[in-house]
Amino acid sequence: MTDDDRKDTPWVRMIQQRQDRLEAILDEYTDRAVYLDVTPDMKRKVAREIVNLHRMISRYADESVVQDDDIPDIDAIKNRLGRETQVLSESKRRGGGWQYETKPAVDELSFQDLLAMAEATESAAKKLGFWANVNVSPSGGSRLPHPNNLTADPASDGGQLPSREARQFESSHFFRSLYQDVEGDRGGGAIVIVDAEDARTGVGKTGAACAMAEFVAWYFGYEIQDRDGVLSGQEYVRLFQEHPNEEQVSVCVWDEAVGAGSGDARRSMSNENVTLGKAWQIMRDRRVITFVTLPDWGDLDSRLQKLADYRVWCRRSIGQMQAYEIGTTFQSGDIRTRGLGPGDGAEPIAFPDVTEDSTLYQSIKAKKNELQESDSLDATEMREAERQAEKEEQKPDLHDIADQVESEIDNYVSVHGGNKTEYIDSDLIQVDFELSTKKAKSVKKLLERRGVGP
Repeated sequence: MTDDDRKDTPWVRMIQQRQDRLEAILDEYTDRAVYLDVTPDMKRKVAREIVNLHRMISRYADESVVQDDDIPDIDAIKNRLGRETQVLSESKRRGGGWQYETKPAVDELSFQDLLAMAEATESAAKKLGFWANVNVSPSGGSRLPHPNNLTADPASDGGQLPSREARQFESSHFFRSLYQDVEGDRGGGAIVIVDAEDARTGVGKTGAACAMAEFVAWYFGYEIQDRDGVLSGQEYVRLFQEHPNEEQVSVCVWDEAVGAGSGDARRSMSNENVTLGKAWQIMRDRRVITFVTLPDWGDLDSRLQKLADYRVWCRRSIGQMQAYEIGTTFQSGDIRTRGLGPGDGAEPIAFPDVTEDSTLYQSIKAKKNELQESDSLDATEMREAERQAEKEEQKPDLHDIADQVESEIDNYVSVHGGNKTEYIDSDLIQVDFELSTKKAKSVKKLLERRGVGP
C-alpha cells in the first residue's frame, strides 16, 4: 500500500469506522462479562462486526506487507450466516423437561473463538496501516490514559480496561516490562527515573510521573494519598514505613530528586545517599513503584542510577516520552540503557495533561510552592526546620508549670525522711506534668528563685 493509500480517503474512514464499531461491541461484551450478563444477541453482534471489517480488509490481501496467513480465516462465522441450528434447552412449560429451540447457527460458536477472530482481524487491519487513532508520533507508539478515564474496577481485581488508550498502554513494551517486574518471578517494586531531553524544564516531567503513578495505582488497586508525593530524600525514606506490606503494590512520586535536595551526584559520599540506596532496595522488596523526577539523568548519584530499573525520557515536544530499561555491563559494571520498543528502539508514549485533575500533582505543586516561599530551596533542610519548629512548639513551658505548682504548692511538698524538713518534691512535679527529671528539677529551681517554699 502506498503512502497515498494511507491518507484520509473514504475507504480508510470506512475501515476505521468498522474497527471502532467492533471495538465498541467488544467493550460492551467485556463490561457485561464481568457481571455474567452476556446474552446470545451479544455474540451475534460481535460476529456481524467481525465479518463487516474482514470483508473490507480482504480487498488488500495482495499487499506486499501482508503474509499469506495475516488475513484470518473466518469461515466458521461465514458458513453459519443465514443458517439455523437446533439447540437443546430447558422447557418453560409446566412440568419442565427439555426441548429443541431454533437459533441462529452463529450461536454455536464460543465467545473465545469469536474474540480470537476479532483480534486477528484487527491485527491484520493494523498491519495494513488502517489502525485508527494509534499513531501518537510518526513512528507509532501508545498513549497513557487520563486519570479521569480510569473509572472501572482495578484491572488487578478482574476489572476491564475502560478505554482503547488504557488497553494500548497496557500493551506497551514499557508497561509489560514493568508489570513483569512486579508480578513475575522477581515479584518486587521498581524505580522509574523521569528526566528531560537536554535537561529542559517545562516539558511535563512531574505531570508524566503523576500520570504514570495514577495509572499504575489504579491498575493494582492502590489508593493514592497526598503523602505519596515527596520532595526530600528524608521524606522518601520515612514514606516506606507508611506504605502497605508486600501484598499490596503501591506507588509514590519523588519530585525534583536533585533540584530539591538529596540524590545529587555531588553528594555521592553523603550518608543520606547511602541511606537512600538502602531505602530503594527496601521499597522494591515492599513492591513500591517509585517515579523519580530530575532535570537530567546524569545528575543522579551513580549508585542510585545502578539501583534504578527504568528511565523515562520526556521529549522537547510536550506530552511525549520514551522508556528505557537500565542495566550494567558484565565486566566493568558501566551503566547502560536499552530502549523499550520494537527492535532496539524506544517506542514513543504520549501522556496527558494532568495538572488540573491529579490530586497527587496538586499535592506536589503545593509542596513546591511552600519550598519556594521558604528561606531554603533544599526540601530536606526545609522539612528539618519544620520538624525542629514543631519540637519547639511541643516543648513544655516550664514557667507555666511553675505557676501551676506555685498555686497548689502544698500538693508538691514532701518531708525529708532524715531531718524531717519540708521541701519541694521534684519527683511529684515530674509525674504530674510528665516531665523529664532534668526539667522537673528546673521547675523546682524556678520556684526557689521566686522564694516559693513549704
